[in-house]
Order: sequence, then C-alpha cells, then structure tokens
Amino acid sequence: MPRGGALRPVSGQVLAGRASRAATRGDGEVIELDHGITVYPARNEHGRWRAVWQEAGKRDQCEAATEEKLAAKLEKVTARLAADAPNMRRPGADLITHYLHPDRLPVSARWSRKHAHTQQRLCERFAAPVIASVACQDIKTEHTQAIVNAAPTAGEGDRVRGMISALVTVGLDGGYLANPRLAKVHWQAGDRALPAPDVSVAGESVLWIEPGEIPSDDDVVKLGQALAAGRHGDRDELMANAAAYSGLRWGELTALTISQVDASARTITVDRKVVEVAGHLYVEAPKNRKRRRTIYPRCTPGGYPLADKLAARVVAARSEQAAGTNPLGLLYPSPTGKYWRSSNFQRNVLKRAYLAVGWRGADVECAWTWHSLRHVFCTTALFAWKLDATDVARMAGHSNYRITLDMYVGSTAGVLDRARTATE
Repeated sequence: MPRGGALRPVSGQVLAGRASRAATRGDGEVIELDHGITVYPARNEHGRWRAVWQEAGKRDQCEAATEEKLAAKLEKVTARLAADAPNMRRPGADLITHYLHPDRLPVSARWSRKHAHTQQRLCERFAAPVIASVACQDIKTEHTQAIVNAAPTAGEGDRVRGMISALVTVGLDGGYLANPRLAKVHWQAGDRALPAPDVSVAGESVLWIEPGEIPSDDDVVKLGQALAAGRHGDRDELMANAAAYSGLRWGELTALTISQVDASARTITVDRKVVEVAGHLYVEAPKNRKRRRTIYPRCTPGGYPLADKLAARVVAARSEQAAGTNPLGLLYPSPTGKYWRSSNFQRNVLKRAYLAVGWRGADVECAWTWHSLRHVFCTTALFAWKLDATDVARMAGHSNYRITLDMYVGSTAGVLDRARTATE
C-alpha cells in the first residue's frame, strides 16, 4: 500500500480519507486524523504502525503490527479526545472517589453529613463491587443496570438509581464518562416479589398527604396523656404538643435549647438540629441550611396550655443547667442530660405510649409516626388558624409555599361540589 494512503480499519472508516503530509524526519508521509492524532504508517512490510497524540497535557502513543489493529486501538482514543474526557482511562474506583470527595463541590453546596454517609454506603455496597476495577471507558449500561438490580427492594432500588444518576452526571462533568445513557436504568424485580403499586389520588401531587395520615387534635391529646404516664411524663407530653403545634422536626426538637425560645413572643428560633450518622450525633444547621422562626399557640385545640407549659420548662431547664444536670440547656434532654437518640426515644418512651393509644399493636394498621405531628401543625395553621400558605411554608421550613399547598390543600377539594352544582 502506498505511503499516506487511506487506512482500512476493520470497524469502519475511522482513519480513512484523512490528510497526509511529509514526515518531519526520514522519508515517507504521516496521516493527520481528527483531534490531533498523527499516524505513522509502517515503513516496510514487517514494520509497525504507530500513532501519537496529546492527552491530559501529555504526549501519548500506541502502536500495532497492522493497520487494522491500530485502527481498533484508536477507537477508544478518538472517543476520549472527542469527549475531552481523559479520565475515562481511570478505573471506576477513581470515579467513585471523585463523586464522594467533598472538594468536588463548593463549600456552600456541599452535601450534609447524612446525605454524604448515605451516598458512601450506596457506593460501597452496590457500585464498587461492579465497577471499581472496570476502566471508566468500559463501563456500559449493563454495569449500571447490575448495580441498581443488586438492591434487595424496590425502595432501595430507587435510592441506588438516584445515586447512579448523580454519579453519571458527575462522571460526565469530570471527564470520566461520555455516555449519558448509563443513567437510564431502573430497578428490575426479576424473580423477586413485587411490592404493591402505590395508588394515588387523581389530580393530586405525589406530595399530597391524605387526611387519614394526619392525627386529629384528640389523637394528640391521647398521645400526650399516654406520654404523661412515663418517667419524664410532663416533659414528654410537652414535647409531643410542641411538635404538633410548632412544626419542629424531630432533630430540631432534640436540639432545642433555652436561648431559642422567646416565651413572651411565643416564638421559637430554629437554627440547629441533631442528626445521627453512623452511630454518632452531630449538631448542624437545619434542613437545607435555612434557619427560621415559628410560633406556638397559647393553648392547643385540645386544651393543652402550651405557652405556659413551655415557659415553665424554660425556667426548669435553666435551673438544671445551673445545677450541672443539663449542661447544654436542652428543653428535652435524655435521662443523661444529653441529646436524645431517635432509637432510644422510640424504644424507651414512644413504644409504650404508641401501644397505649392504639398507634401500634397486633392487628393495628395505623401508620402514624412522630413526624405525623408535624402534619398536625401545618393543617392546624392552614385551616384552624386561617394562615396564608406562604406564612405556613416559612414557619414549617418548606422550600416554597407550593409544597405546602400540594401537601395539605391539594387541587381536588370541591371538585364534586362544583360538578354537582353545574349539573343541577
């Protein structure tokens, strides 16, 4: 074959029809390909074909005994250079490390401890066994599908799918991957039992909270009375009522200190929360790193004197702090004067109370949890106190008022009444 002629790669016209020029050293010609790849044809029948290019700031090369073999090798090189993705040669383990590294994001956008721990767990358990030793350029959809399918349940599969979607996006941005279709996977049951499909209300958002999922004011009273029978009864009863009528989340309640409560204005400043990550408790900013202020009523709809009880608890907590039994000045400390762990509170306080009021037990289908008390606050503020949804969203810590409307007001209320009137 003449020097500088078209190459004939097995996989197609990858190298064919390119411009040729004279070699800078010796006789013969070289072939210039796209993306700065230069091919040096074999000088004789037994010579080797060679290609050179610049990648990641360094000169790189490969060679082969035949034109066809060189063309096959250059397919991956061309793909990397075309995508400007030099990290595609690195193993999947490096992609995972890059994804999890905190310096990947600016300080203001870094993950919370809990989210970071969850992503690390998902990567270690599901992603690493499949792709850690695979070159990023060789990762295929079959790999990402295998990662998602390794999840034991549909719910865990959804979490793994979310991780894969984020991992692929980061890989594309970081030059580790070039194929966005790697994220187009979902959990497949195979021979595993399928969960019952969720049935939603036509016309409502997926955020919609059914009225039956929200305890009534009487249910809150009963729970408070059951808690009052415990070891720290008055304090636990106050905690339940505060949760139901101030809108604080569990971690925000357990972190609540004397200085956050303004008894004269009946306001609470929510500027911290307690989270448990891998068995360790941390105090950090509230959800979405947004502090807020909320209010609580003088008296709850069930007749509990919340304002007076909370003011008295602030005084008691201040005395405990002075005595050294509650050094952090917590309104709801554990028996040791520290932050409650959710599992300990569930086991030592809530379990008995839930059984007493019928929230748990044999043949009981009730799905209410402590978080259900937060729904009580939002619905009470909207429908009993007649507050605007924008005000409720700010006090509850929702990112926008649309979430508040979608969760508690919905879009189907009054449909049948309007239709009935129209068809009289």
